[in-house]
Amino acid sequence: MRFKAKKVYGQYKRIPCPFCERTATQKNEQGLDVCHKHTNQNLDEIKCTCGSWLELRNGKFGPYFNCINCGNFNYTKAMEIKAITHKEVAKDVIVDKPKPVEQITETKKEITISSNDVEYFD
Repeated sequence: MRFKAKKVYGQYKRIPCPFCERTATQKNEQGLDVCHKHTNQNLDEIKCTCGSWLELRNGKFGPYFNCINCGNFNYTKAMEIKAITHKEVAKDVIVDKPKPVEQITETKKEITISSNDVEYFD
């Protein structure tokens, strides 16, 4: 016989931001739960596996997607479909080359401090 794990406050439900996978704390214009950095961004349209577009809707239990041909999709399932069908364009990566170090022509001065120095004990 297997017992259910004890529920701990705050651990049973974690809503990730669809843009960066952080914990979502706010809502954007579409009604999606997002992190504080993405409150001004909207989710791109997602294409279903049948070829039609998924429509974002909000219901009693949170956001879900609707396809005209296939019906309703769970939010997480639609995000998996997005990962499969959405082809991201490779971004150009800019690599910073280290700047050449200028040669130091100054000579270093050695300073010795003795206990007889007045400024030493200020």
